[in-house]
Amino acid sequence: MLMKPLHVRHTIFFMALAFILCSSGSVFAVEKWEKAAKTYFENGEYEKCIELVKNNKDDKFARMFLAFSHLQEYTFNKTKYDKEMFKNAMMILKDKTGSEDMDHLLYFVNQKDQPPVVKEARNLLTAAFKNCKENDDVKKLLPLLNSSDDKTKEATLKTIKNIIDPKRKVVTKGGTLRKQDVDMMTDPALIKALFDNILVSGTASKILVMIEKPALKYISEYEGKKVMELETKITKAIAKREKKYPESNWYSATGKTRE
Repeated sequence: MLMKPLHVRHTIFFMALAFILCSSGSVFAVEKWEKAAKTYFENGEYEKCIELVKNNKDDKFARMFLAFSHLQEYTFNKTKYDKEMFKNAMMILKDKTGSEDMDHLLYFVNQKDQPPVVKEARNLLTAAFKNCKENDDVKKLLPLLNSSDDKTKEATLKTIKNIIDPKRKVVTKGGTLRKQDVDMMTDPALIKALFDNILVSGTASKILVMIEKPALKYISEYEGKKVMELETKITKAIAKREKKYPESNWYSATGKTRE
């Protein structure tokens, strides 16, 4: 094996080192401004927070700080300018905020000593849930099922239900799910998270019935009246499908297989 000349190897090494340092510096810079923004916001220094983030509008977390800082300035001072700046920022956020932004949104939902912020953050959270329509969103939403906030947890379950419901209807209308649908609906993390929530939400049980047969694989790990009722519902759903489509499997009305 031929080796590169020493000076070439040194050049490659220093280029790689520079790349690593730049990348680390970029991450550090992000962490630094976020920490500063949180400090200003929590201390009620909204003008400083606005000044810090106003040139970083491409970052949705920065735009959230901008929006809610203007909201608080309006709350205290009733300035029309701050009201308009808040509305403009929220208009953009409601279109662009999605499953990858939930942690940032929950930061504002948890600012309990700032009621206007909590109210509008919940409105933005509702918009973000409505923007979640893809299979990939399901995995990103799963951590929210551990939330201590009951409203957030239920909204998460309803969003997951809205994503899975059309998949089940594809089969009931004679079709076959795509491999990506099969993979999403058989994800152990999803199924176990749903089982963990059947005691507190009927929505979790409804989703497991939609998932159907794959859910039965895990049912022996759980016990109680709710679990027994769920098993009966899933069994009935399977029987109904098989009666309508005798050759079917859980993801295909015609029995088509997915590798």
